[in-house]
Amino acid sequence: MAEAYPHSLTIENKVIHLAKAGVAVKDILAAIQDMPDAPKSMGTFYKKYGLAMRVARASTTADIGNVVIKQSLDGCRVSQALYLKSKGGWSPANTVNVAEQDMDPEEDEGAVDALMALLGKLDEEDEDSLDG
Repeated sequence: MAEAYPHSLTIENKVIHLAKAGVAVKDILAAIQDMPDAPKSMGTFYKKYGLAMRVARASTTADIGNVVIKQSLDGCRVSQALYLKSKGGWSPANTVNVAEQDMDPEEDEGAVDALMALLGKLDEEDEDSLDG
């Protein structure tokens, strides 16, 4: 018995071309419908041309990735951010900004001490100095 939809090199080449261009799968399937022996269902399409489509997309992703990595290593900040976001788990929303302190933390009056002073409460040393 003959296959309902034999494999076609012409269809495969079109699938590869469209997949490399980033065309959605449903649109690739629609684009080949006028060709002889084109599969009608998504299942048959994947059986016949799914591997070629995945290989084409992987090749394009690798080509773009290589450019991004080269630009990143050459100092392009946009490419660096893109790479770190996608592959390094980095997010600008999760970046911690560390502020420099102008004074020694030992000399810095704490928030509780400042509040107590505003409320008129004195610590023990201040009370002793008032008594004596």
